[in-house]
Amino acid sequence: MKVTRYNLTTSKPNVHLSAAIVADLHDMDYSEVLPILERESFDMIFIPGDLTESLDTVTTKKPRLGFEFLKLATSIAPTFYSFGNHEVGACHKNLRRASTLDPNRIAVLPECRKMILDTGATLLDEDYIIYDNIAIGGMGSGLLNPGRVPKYPWIEEFANNDCYKILLCHQPEYFDRYLRAYDIDLFVSGHAHGGQWRIFGRGVYAPDQSLFPKYTSGVHENRLVISRGVSNSARPIPRFFNPREVVILTVQSK
Repeated sequence: MKVTRYNLTTSKPNVHLSAAIVADLHDMDYSEVLPILERESFDMIFIPGDLTESLDTVTTKKPRLGFEFLKLATSIAPTFYSFGNHEVGACHKNLRRASTLDPNRIAVLPECRKMILDTGATLLDEDYIIYDNIAIGGMGSGLLNPGRVPKYPWIEEFANNDCYKILLCHQPEYFDRYLRAYDIDLFVSGHAHGGQWRIFGRGVYAPDQSLFPKYTSGVHENRLVISRGVSNSARPIPRFFNPREVVILTVQSK
C-alpha cells in the first residue's frame, strides 16, 4: 500500500482543503489503510464508491468490512461517501442479466442506508451538501439504468453554487461522457483500479473503458483525480506495476 500525494490549485479565493481518498475497498481487509489515515494529516475523507458490495440484501453470512471501516474513518475525520456500481448491484453477474432484473428492485435497502448513517458518515446519493463553504456531491452508477446512463438531473443545481464544488463520481469515464461541461471544480473517482496491469505507465484494462483506457489514475486537467483503489477485487488476477494506494489531496487558491 502506497501513499500518493497530489497538490492542486484553484482560481477561486479562500480555498484550502486537504482530503484522504479511499476508493474501492470492496468489503476487503482494511488493516493497511487505517494506519495510513491515522498518521496522515487532512481535513476530510472522501470515499468515491465500491466501499462494500451489493446492498440489496442484508446478510449475516459475511461481515460488512466496508461498514466497519466507515465507522473507524469517521472517528478520524469527517467522511463523505457516495455509491459505486457494486453497492447498487451492478456487478458482473447482474450486468450479464440486466434485462431480466426487476425494474422495481430496490438497489439499496433502507436497512443498509441506516447502517451507513449510523456510522456517522455523510452519504451522498445523487445529492449534495454544503460543508465548510464547500459543496460536496455524490453521483452514482448508471450501469443498470436504461441505456446505462446515470441519473443526474440534480447536477445543474449543484454546479450553479458559487462555492468550490467537489463531486464524488465513482466512474471516471463519466467525466467525458456527461460532466465535462458543468462548472464543477473537482471530480474524485475510482473504479478503474489503475488499469490492473500498468505497462509503460499506462493501464491495460478498466471496466467500461476496455483496453488501454484513458482514465485509470492520476490527475487530469487539474480537476479529475482518480485513485487506483485500496484492494484487488480482480483476484486471482494480480496487479502488475500498479500498487494499491491511499491518495492525499490538497487544494489551495492561487
